[in-house]
Amino acid sequence: MTIAVVATGGTISSHLTDAGWTSLDGRTLVDEVADRFAGIEVTVTDVATGPSSNLTVDDMLAIAHRVRDLLAEGVDGVVVLHGTDTMELTAFVTQLVLGTEAGRAPVVFTGSMRVHSHPRPDGPRNIADAVAVASNRAAAGRQVLVCLEGAIHAADRVQKCDATSVDAFTSSPFAPIGSVVDGIVTFTEERPSPCAPVLMFAPDVPLLTCYPGMAPADVATALADRRGAVLEVFGDLNVPVPLWGPIHEAWNAGCLVVLASRPFTHTARGEGLDLLGAVGAGGLTAQKARLATMAALGSTTSRDDAVAVLHRHRQVFDSHDRSST
Repeated sequence: MTIAVVATGGTISSHLTDAGWTSLDGRTLVDEVADRFAGIEVTVTDVATGPSSNLTVDDMLAIAHRVRDLLAEGVDGVVVLHGTDTMELTAFVTQLVLGTEAGRAPVVFTGSMRVHSHPRPDGPRNIADAVAVASNRAAAGRQVLVCLEGAIHAADRVQKCDATSVDAFTSSPFAPIGSVVDGIVTFTEERPSPCAPVLMFAPDVPLLTCYPGMAPADVATALADRRGAVLEVFGDLNVPVPLWGPIHEAWNAGCLVVLASRPFTHTARGEGLDLLGAVGAGGLTAQKARLATMAALGSTTSRDDAVAVLHRHRQVFDSHDRSST
């Protein structure tokens, strides 16, 4: 069995020496824990260094395309070592590029919250766990995965929720889809339905965060002459009344206006959204909604088709309705 590791820098590779900070290569990090996956051949490619906060969408696409190429070469799984600041975004870009198909070899992102030179680094365990997942047959045919601190998350759900704790990622309101305990991998969800990969990403999709008292003119300027835009709004996609006008005008001009919210809501369509001239992100965070909108617009020629691609990635959480008794 062959597992390919793609190293992209990040905290997991950061090491403080007497001479200052240095970035360790992927082979060094993998070799430190090689005894935990005896019998597995691990190849390593370094494609980037430095903080993941520096990555552009093009950089994320380059990582995703490298993963796609490795899968095409026939490896049994891929592990991506990545900084935690934007790990959930590169993992989601990779999910969009690969799609989900039965039997596809596992792709697992991991990293660390503590630097390599920390007295108790979390990187070695995370690498060993990620290789265990990537080499496990139960991980095949699933979404791109994110594995840290023993929890396995789906790339379209996971988000970083703590900038200091080693237990820094959540899929809330969902639970993680699996776990790794002492090298034993367990999944608690069935494999998802197949989802086609996207073809291209449109480059010009702004993300605006709405705030109390935001000027309508600012929204109108940001949306002018755009094919698509994402607005982070409130609650269950509630938009301040003064912003209705510029959103409606942008939609009428052909812009795909996508509304996302900081709290989770799987709302995607509805009479109110239709009247406003917008669609919901369907449970995606604002950052992921922007990436999905870029992918949808880049892979289609009509707005309706773009909406259909966007909503393939809707996250539906089956909870009790707040109006029920």
